[in-house]
Amino acid sequence: MLKYVKNFFLNNFSSITVPYSAQIELTLRCNGKCPFCSIHSLPSSVLGEDMTTEQIKDLIDQIAALGVLALSFTGGEPTLRKDLPEIIYHTGVVHNFMNGIASNGYLLPKLLKEDGLEGLDYVLLSLDYPKAELHDKWRGIKTFDKVIESIKLASRNDIKPIISTVVMKDNIRYLKDMCELAEKLNSSIEIYPCENIIRDFPENSYQIEDIDNLIPDISLWANLIRSLRKRYKNILTDSISIEVVEKGGFGGYPFYHQKILRCHVAESYIFVSHDGLVHYPCKIHPIVSFNALKHPISTIYTSTGVREIMKNHDNYDFCDHCRLGCAIASSIPTRWKTVYAKYIKGFLDGNLR
Repeated sequence: MLKYVKNFFLNNFSSITVPYSAQIELTLRCNGKCPFCSIHSLPSSVLGEDMTTEQIKDLIDQIAALGVLALSFTGGEPTLRKDLPEIIYHTGVVHNFMNGIASNGYLLPKLLKEDGLEGLDYVLLSLDYPKAELHDKWRGIKTFDKVIESIKLASRNDIKPIISTVVMKDNIRYLKDMCELAEKLNSSIEIYPCENIIRDFPENSYQIEDIDNLIPDISLWANLIRSLRKRYKNILTDSISIEVVEKGGFGGYPFYHQKILRCHVAESYIFVSHDGLVHYPCKIHPIVSFNALKHPISTIYTSTGVREIMKNHDNYDFCDHCRLGCAIASSIPTRWKTVYAKYIKGFLDGNLR
């Protein structure tokens, strides 16, 4: 917490800008077929080649040198990489990052039994239904039982398990059951609505065509989460995030949808894609991309062009109604009011313990 405070004062009361967090996409390959995600439909030309172990470790070294405090790994499905234990060790043990992975859980039990994933702080596990037949059918892979097993194994290995539930029209009725299941498993849970993610690439854009049929009523979601937070202290979805999403998300320049929080993702968060590219202003809608395998991350982050993008926040057309959880989470640490609401008040209320 003290390190976050240090970075907060550097960013707000000096000429020094330090990213609060970073994320490395270890691969775009995935063994699931989630209907709200376009990754499994991306062509091979987009998938390309994943970075090598040594390339990733070098980037981790550079991110640590910048003063970043938290580093997470995503995909695709990061557990498909056989070098994941080595990468986690380099992150959590060698550099003492607060670090975690996002996973569907299918391969995790074997990893946790055989290696233990030493150095890992938390694991974000996808679980959308409280029943195996519903969750497995939706995700296109029999992973419910493996997620439950992963939660138990993670706790034994002193790794914090967090259930990540994507809320859709079909499963919003099960959210109370999901909270009860998480509580029974001694796990935290984050609950965010399904999103219309348009992935922009140089040659094309990709999205789920019928995504509107999946997205729930946002006001219904918001009011339900507020109600559940009064009963379940393990819910990580905070009041600031709920309000930002409910009021329309980011963007809307010059008539912003909400005045609670501007998007600071370009300055507070570094995302490295599976092929070593760093995108600005964000990983979903890159205006400009840099090859971090050829140019130092510190040089990229402090370049004049990137600094100009940072100043624009969510004033771009593609920012309109954006409510990406990673953008909200990485923007919250930049303002005292939102830091207090999420972290300090959340801790005092018992939601972050």
